[in-house]
Amino acid sequence: MTPTERQEMNPAILVAISVILIWVAILSPSGVVGQSISVAAVGPSSVDFGRQVSATTSERRVVVLTNAGSDAMPITQIAVNGDFAVTHDCPPRLRAGEECSIWVSFKPSGEGVRKGELIISDDAGTQRVVLLGTGTPVLEASQAWTLNSR
Repeated sequence: MTPTERQEMNPAILVAISVILIWVAILSPSGVVGQSISVAAVGPSSVDFGRQVSATTSERRVVVLTNAGSDAMPITQIAVNGDFAVTHDCPPRLRAGEECSIWVSFKPSGEGVRKGELIISDDAGTQRVVLLGTGTPVLEASQAWTLNSR
């Protein structure tokens, strides 16, 4: 065949090439086929502790972190801010399909609405859980006795 001659390509081959190009361009925006993906799922997205006597610690509430991706997911930070405390059983690398538990408690430093966040940083990014609670006044011994004697 000379350079000026045109050769017809099999339509089935054209369709196959088109499907592959569309898959690479749309479904794999980075252009890397077979790349592992980290997908973190956290629930619930908010925790409301309700009313809690100031300077006392609430019962723990659980938040679950799940690795919904295809590879182990490194966890780099689990922290809270505000009048909240955190403990967890999460490993440094959460295996694909597994979950771990994060327990949060509330200890208001004063009266009124208290807000904070649970912050989880991992290979999938940063997940945030809104934390709320209300600090209530501490009853004095004489007030508690009066309330109980009624």
